[in-house]
Amino acid sequence: MELVRRYCNRPDLQERLAAVRSRDSQRRRPESDSDTLTVGGRVPDAWRVRDRLTEADVQSLISEFLTGTPKRVLAERYVVSFSTVKRILRKQGVRRPN
Repeated sequence: MELVRRYCNRPDLQERLAAVRSRDSQRRRPESDSDTLTVGGRVPDAWRVRDRLTEADVQSLISEFLTGTPKRVLAERYVVSFSTVKRILRKQGVRRPN
């Protein structure tokens, strides 16, 4: 937006800016559905745990942990990091019985 403001009083520069913008937008436009893409052209990943795991998944993870499944195995099984498994268990107040 700042570039447009700086170029608004210079018609020669406006034309060059418009040409570059249209060229870049044509180059970045993929054949797939553009509504799911970010500005950089990448498909956004689901980074938040609540987007990746359902409540049923979390409950299943907890029950498996309580039956003795190691945290590293749970992390691999649910495709999350080891620290995410620890954070989920801590947030839910889950500890293995001694």
